Parts: sequence; structure tokens; C-alpha cells
Amino acid sequence: MSGMDNGSVKKNITAIRKKLGLTQQEMADKMGISRNAYRRIESGETALVNDYLLRIASILDMTADELVLGYAPLENDGTLNELREKYLREGQEKERIYQEKISTLERTVQSQEQRIALLEDLARTKDEIIAMLKKEIQR
Repeated sequence: MSGMDNGSVKKNITAIRKKLGLTQQEMADKMGISRNAYRRIESGETALVNDYLLRIASILDMTADELVLGYAPLENDGTLNELREKYLREGQEKERIYQEKISTLERTVQSQEQRIALLEDLARTKDEIIAMLKKEIQR
């Protein structure tokens, strides 16, 4: 495996974007995201997942392989396949982790909604008891 890392890919993206005379805002507009979201991709604050990588490569009129490597690879370049597999595995793992987090949050929201419904029912019951007691006092 070569010394290629996520930082190198981000440097390639920035260099090619600038070479093509595109601003971060123009890239963000083409990707359908905010400029700040795009800036975070280039700065490394946001993980560069396959979807973003493919969209950026398309906008810059190159393949994802060229963007990752910084040059047009030979068809049988083993490094390319290693990188492709690495990014695929990382993307799949991140998706799995995010799905687990989403499921956990959905269960938490459902639990809280049930709790709110019980508390609302309890409040209605107490209001009814208070109303009955007020009627008793007025008699």
C-alpha cells in the first residue's frame, strides 16, 4: 500500500479545484451542500465517504481513482484496488455505525414519546380530580 491517505486526497481535491478555477462555494452548489459543509470536507473535519468522493470527482471531470491517487492510474495498478477496497470498507463500516446510532436514537425518541403521553394522561387525571374536589367544596 502506498503512502496515500485521506489528507492527500483532500489536498488533491483542493489543488484540482483551484486549478480549474472553482471556488468552494461553486463546488458546494454543484454538490447541493452548504459552503461550510464543503469547506469541512476539504479541511478534513468531515470524513470523505464514497458518495462525496464520487460527486467531487464527477464535478472535477475525473475518476475517483484519479482524485484519490493524484494521477491517472494504469488499469492493473494494485494500489488502486487496495485503495478502492479500503474506502469501500470504511464507508460500509461508517454506514453500519450510523445506522446503529440512528436505531438507538429512534428507540429513545419512541420511549420519550410514550413517557410524554403517560405524563399528559396523568395531568388530565389530576385536572379531573381537582375539578371534582372544587365542586365538592362549593356544595
